[in-house]
Amino acid sequence: MIFSQSKADDIIGIWYSPVKEGNVHLFKSGKNYFGKLTYLKHSLDSQGKPLLDLNNPDKEKRKMPLVGILLLRDITFDNKKNRWKGKLYDYDGKKGNTYDSYLTITKNGQLNIKGFWGLSFFGLNPGLTLERIKVE
Repeated sequence: MIFSQSKADDIIGIWYSPVKEGNVHLFKSGKNYFGKLTYLKHSLDSQGKPLLDLNNPDKEKRKMPLVGILLLRDITFDNKKNRWKGKLYDYDGKKGNTYDSYLTITKNGQLNIKGFWGLSFFGLNPGLTLERIKVE
């Protein structure tokens, strides 16, 4: 029997955001997918110390470096709609809110993440587009 990767697993990999100048590693754990911030071009403050998750609503997590936080969690794939849905943590927002989000892979292979509150047409923006990084 030949095992093939499911369409849902297409999201797995390292993705780069030209806007945020950082990498997100999307991985699967159990039945869900998660996204961890693994690189930020500007990850250090003016004193050379790691930038912290200062806007996190959990006071204990405000002491944690940004690099290494989970930005995306509880992501599941909707086969009928050919997209993923999960939670997006807005680490650089003033309140560190978590939003519902849709993730789609565009025709040109980029990953689009759109966060929203409640109804999806009340989206935060047109979405953040990330480029897949080929790892050898």
